[in-house]
Amino acid sequence: MREIVIVIRDLYLERELTGRPPVARAPREIVPPAGPEGATAPGLAHLVRFGHKSALTEGWRAWAARWLDLPQYAAAAPASVAAAALENAPADRAVWLATPVHLIAGLTSLHFDRRSLLHLPGAELEALAADFRDTFNGSGFDLRPLEGGELLLCAPRVSGPVTTAEPARLPLTAIAEALPVGEGAPALRRLGAEIEMWLHSHPINAARARRGALTVGTLWLWGGGAPATSPPGALQEVPERAYGFDAYLRGLWRLAGGEVRPIPVDWAAMIGEPRARRALGVVEVAELLHANPSWNLEDAVAQIDRRLISPSLAALHRGGLERVVLLANDRSFTVRAADRWRLWRRKRAGLEGLL
Repeated sequence: MREIVIVIRDLYLERELTGRPPVARAPREIVPPAGPEGATAPGLAHLVRFGHKSALTEGWRAWAARWLDLPQYAAAAPASVAAAALENAPADRAVWLATPVHLIAGLTSLHFDRRSLLHLPGAELEALAADFRDTFNGSGFDLRPLEGGELLLCAPRVSGPVTTAEPARLPLTAIAEALPVGEGAPALRRLGAEIEMWLHSHPINAARARRGALTVGTLWLWGGGAPATSPPGALQEVPERAYGFDAYLRGLWRLAGGEVRPIPVDWAAMIGEPRARRALGVVEVAELLHANPSWNLEDAVAQIDRRLISPSLAALHRGGLERVVLLANDRSFTVRAADRWRLWRRKRAGLEGLL
């Protein structure tokens, strides 16, 4: 294998680490001081010290589309590409990602934290989609479950441009700051308010509360557009491997003629697959925080390092890879084996190296 790309899709750090005042900050979201020189994540420390850094001005999704040699989708909306993972995407309608989120009640507002992103099991997605059809019958809106724990909203075309916010970018942000804006935003905002009221006393939330799971405060609508279609002559066998549960990732690989697999337990063994030319894995901090309630942000990043980053760098230094790339915080860090001799590069402690 030539190249490994690791995407941490919800690691955005400006509010925590640049001194901007957070909105309605939750106590558990205070980031502890970084460990000495990134000791808890040595692979990350190596990447940010020795890697070639560049800004992802269009975000990691556009980068991934170009990496897969599908530049025509680089400017496509996330929901447009995600819709390609469905068997019968509605070609004549608009689509929006509907991400289940848990909302934190502050003194004066509702806001997001790093555990707000939820991934619902398939049975809950199916039940919500069915109940939505009954409750919103005749509205022109429909929900479709997506693999990976999100839903896709199928909707009438909006009457004007709408700007929406990706929920992964909203830790420590009040909802009022992140609502859709633009000429076509009022209809989407009304629907979002109605969904929030619909979910307030929903039986699924009652069941989640009984078993100690975070409740679904709303379905966050974002990234809308027209469903993307496969290019002529799409490949039947994609030489690049993709791993993760991200809806955009699944749609992008389906457009190329491939399928996305779960992150393997043994990442190092995957690197040695002889048929794979390159591989891209998408992981999420929120998933690790849900699985480990006592963890903080640095704990989750350290686990990503142990499981993915450090094994990739070990393979690089053994000669099993040519490049390792990390995409996080709207930056890319690319490192080759020879880069470890760039000893003049300054060490940076902890997560500050991602700024």
